[in-house]
Amino acid sequence: MASETLLGPPQPQMMPPSEHSIGCLGPDSWSIGSSMLCEKVSRTTVTDALTTTWEDTDGTWCLRRRDPPLTATITPPGDSDSGRIYACGNSAAIWQISPNVIYSWIDRDWQRSFCLMKVVPGVTLDQAWNELSMEERTAIANEVVTYIVDAAQHTSPRISSTNGTGITYHGWILGSSRPEKKGVDNWQPTLHPLMTTEELDERLVFIGGQKSPEKVDHFVFFHGDLAPINIFLDKNENDEWHVSSIIDWEVAGFLPKWYIRTIVGVSAAYLLNHATGEEEMWSVELSRALERHGFQEYCKWLEERVYEWVKHPIYLPRASG
Repeated sequence: MASETLLGPPQPQMMPPSEHSIGCLGPDSWSIGSSMLCEKVSRTTVTDALTTTWEDTDGTWCLRRRDPPLTATITPPGDSDSGRIYACGNSAAIWQISPNVIYSWIDRDWQRSFCLMKVVPGVTLDQAWNELSMEERTAIANEVVTYIVDAAQHTSPRISSTNGTGITYHGWILGSSRPEKKGVDNWQPTLHPLMTTEELDERLVFIGGQKSPEKVDHFVFFHGDLAPINIFLDKNENDEWHVSSIIDWEVAGFLPKWYIRTIVGVSAAYLLNHATGEEEMWSVELSRALERHGFQEYCKWLEERVYEWVKHPIYLPRASG
């Protein structure tokens, strides 16, 4: 998986584009970023010069450094469409290469990070949706909410990431932390400042003229993006669908509890891609399950705020931590 990272000065656009971060060079050979090659090798060719090696079901694989590294101005080698299963603009892209390795690094020349990891079992909720009965869809939503409730037991006095720094992405309530640069598409992620409950209300008033829609004493831990492409399902020994894993935790952090059900109701990320005419049904099922567990939603409040913010954008300073 390739994703953007906070490195170097802002650029007009990510170069090369995120969806061209990895290219298939041929059978069992991949170019990854500016500096890595991933290849299947024989045991006799494994040396200490390789960055890492691992055993897969079809043989031995390795990562080795490209010398010299590629520059960001050239067309990346290989077929970037081969093996790519997901792309999201400048945010991220995912390829399936070899399933049984965990290794990550920052590619400073191309200003992005890479993570190779095991393929999780099952299929995405988005892929399985049309096979699920109404009862199964409700059961999956209920199961996901149990994980949301468990995660929300962990609290923080400040809006922050899991490692105590500022969070990215959640501009729905925090506004833009990007500096205003006319004519420049600044794709690099930025950090929102750490905020107490009082500071959040001050920011909401500054951006949209209103405090939080309900009283906030602390912030709860939330995955942040429970989209149907991030939830994997598998069948148990009784041939029943269940959640096998939840991926993509990069925007997880401590946020207001009221934000959880609200973002489910307004974000296009929760729409289904393979359910014609039922695109909103995962959002609906998850929202209903959250309501049963006492979560409130303020979609109209948030949509009105965002509408005003889009009409009159307010650019706030970047956070330093």
